[in-house]
Amino acid sequence: MHKGALLGALREAALEVLSPTRCAGCERPGALICDDCLYQLTPIDPLHACLRCGAPFGDLLCTECDRAGATAGQASRVVGATTPTPLAPGGKVPADPQRALGRVLATAVFAEPLPRIIRAYKDGGERRLAPLIAQMLYDTALHAEETAPGRYGGILSDADAVTFVPVTAAAFARRGFDHMEAVARPFAELAGKPLADALAKHGRSDQRALGRAARAESAQGVYEVVADVRGMRLLVLDDVITTGATLSAVAEALAASGAARVEALALARVW
Repeated sequence: MHKGALLGALREAALEVLSPTRCAGCERPGALICDDCLYQLTPIDPLHACLRCGAPFGDLLCTECDRAGATAGQASRVVGATTPTPLAPGGKVPADPQRALGRVLATAVFAEPLPRIIRAYKDGGERRLAPLIAQMLYDTALHAEETAPGRYGGILSDADAVTFVPVTAAAFARRGFDHMEAVARPFAELAGKPLADALAKHGRSDQRALGRAARAESAQGVYEVVADVRGMRLLVLDDVITTGATLSAVAEALAASGAARVEALALARVW
């Protein structure tokens, strides 16, 4: 073993003795996310998720999209097991030309213990969670492509590159890292896709206290495209979808810069 690697291993072992690893969800010692907390997650079934916002049970009528004022046929009624909407050639859901953001997929409902896990990562500084979250997102995409190919086929395999929703400079200074960049890097390696560090965020750093209308307003114009994305099919990673305002603003910025397709994958969907 290389001397540097040996010193690192010894340092990790010493830290483990002084401060044992605890579950980010329940604080039991032993694992960063214990099996009990993983079992308590409420996964979102890709066969029935809303394709526009990632909400569960949105294949017939998505109350989130409906509440946001979506029109029937364009947002509220999407392709599902019992809907008559025809599929595009190849059995895939047709794109909506009026909307920059394509399909949206989320791993699980934003319910405990997932909020505690996300807080431990973003605000508690438990950076070791990044590769675990990346694995969860990767498994979500693979599962969706395998079990619901007519709805989510190609969401990962057809992507030219992976990108992520960035934090503001103020948030980076406060936390010391960009939490979604740290997830996107191992995710891209798992997926065998290039990572496109394509976006910069300006303005408000935290939308958690804002309502739907305020989120939509604050997200407009704050994302700047800083890389060449012309003609690219992009998969955008984020941690939590609340109203979808952030992802919509990101997609609009990327589409305006020439991206051919923008779709999204998130760890949690507020419901």
